[in-house]
Amino acid sequence: MIRLLGKFSPVLFLVMWSSGAIFVKLGLTSASVWSFLAVRATGALLLLLVIIGIFFRSVFTELRHLTKKDLSSLFFTGLLLQGAYQSCFFLAIYNGLSPGVLALVLGLQPMLTPIVGREQIGLSRYIFLLIGLLGLTIAIVGAQDTSHITVWGIVFGLLSVLAITIGSVHQKKSNQPPLISAFLQYCAASVLFVTIILLVGWNANIDTNFIIASSWMIVIVSVGAVLLLLFMLQKEAASKVSVLFYFVPILTMLFDYLVFDTQLSWVIVIGTTIVLASIYLYRLPDTRPHLLSVEPKGHR
Repeated sequence: MIRLLGKFSPVLFLVMWSSGAIFVKLGLTSASVWSFLAVRATGALLLLLVIIGIFFRSVFTELRHLTKKDLSSLFFTGLLLQGAYQSCFFLAIYNGLSPGVLALVLGLQPMLTPIVGREQIGLSRYIFLLIGLLGLTIAIVGAQDTSHITVWGIVFGLLSVLAITIGSVHQKKSNQPPLISAFLQYCAASVLFVTIILLVGWNANIDTNFIIASSWMIVIVSVGAVLLLLFMLQKEAASKVSVLFYFVPILTMLFDYLVFDTQLSWVIVIGTTIVLASIYLYRLPDTRPHLLSVEPKGHR
C-alpha cells in the first residue's frame, strides 16, 4: 500500500493541490481572507483530530513523547507552510498581483529549494529547473495572465515563495510522520489565524459557496494534499518534491477551463509539454545517466 501510494502520490498531490485555487476563488466571494484562512486551519485541525482519534490513536502517544525541540520545530514549520505561505499568497493577490505573475514568482521555489537545503543536485538538474521555469513562463504568457503587477503584490509573492521553500526544507529535516507533522502544523496555524480574527473581526457569510469552498479546502487540500506533501517530503529529497510545483499553475488553468470555460491556447499546450518534460527528467532516479551531469569535486 505504501509503495503504491509512493508511486501515485505526485499525481494525486498535484490534482488535489491545484484544485484549491478554484475553491479559494469561490470561497472569497463570501468571506474575507482572514476568515477563510481561519476556517480552513481550524477545520483541518478538527478533521485530523477525528481521523487520529478513530484510526490512529497511537499518534497521541507519539505526540506525548516528542521533545520540546521537536515541538518547537514542527510549530515553526507550521507557521511557515500553513501560516506565512498561505497568508502571503492571498495578500499578493489581494494587493493586485495577477495569478499568472504570482505563479511565475512561485516558480522560483524549485530553484531555491536545493540552494536553501544545500542539496548537491548537479548542473544537469539546474538546467532542467531552468527549462521548467521557461515552460511555465510560456504557458502563463499564453494564458495572457501577466497583467497587474504591483510593488506590494511582488513583495508578498516573494515572501510567499520564501516561506514555502524554507518550510519545506525544514519539514524534510524534521523527518516526523505526516500525521504528527500535519496535526502540529495546523495547531500553530489555527492559533495564528484565530488570533488575527480576534484582532480584525469575523467577516463571512455562511452561504452555499462558503460551505462548498471551505469543505473542499479542508478535506481535499488542507488534509489530503498536505498529508501527501508531507509523505513525499519524508520519502524524497525536498528538491524532487518542489519541482512538482511547476505544474500546479498549469493544472489550475485546466481546472479553470473545465469549471469556468476559460480558453486554452496552443501556447499553453507547448509550455505545458516543456514543463512535463523538465519534471520527468528532473525526477529520474540518480542511478540513471543524465545529460550534462557533473560529478561533485573530489569524487572519483
